[in-house]
Amino acid sequence: MALTTGIITNTGTAPATNLVINIDNDNLSFSSTVVYHVYVWNSVVSKSLVYANLLNINANTSQIINLNIAGNTSYEVQFLVNGQVPTDTVITVFGTDSSGNVIHYQNVLNTELTSIAQLNP
Repeated sequence: MALTTGIITNTGTAPATNLVINIDNDNLSFSSTVVYHVYVWNSVVSKSLVYANLLNINANTSQIINLNIAGNTSYEVQFLVNGQVPTDTVITVFGTDSSGNVIHYQNVLNTELTSIAQLNP
């Protein structure tokens, strides 16, 4: 199941410098595999893949990923979740400022992720 945050605008008086991805596998028996891609747009409006990784999330465990996105006007995170029960893997995404404070209009909860056919290359 591929999911996306959609494009998140990162401008204004307090743009995000970091991106926090929380991945929680709530299944008590089965692990899941999560591939994530992070894309950014700069002032030239060109989409660039800046982070890509594959993670194994063991049953009943979590991973928190902190990535630098400073200086970009927009960003998007795409996920591909595989496993015995992929719906038990809950993902949230937050933009944070340089002090680690959450930027509330840049949060995407699991229920707000949009299904897509596949990850972009």
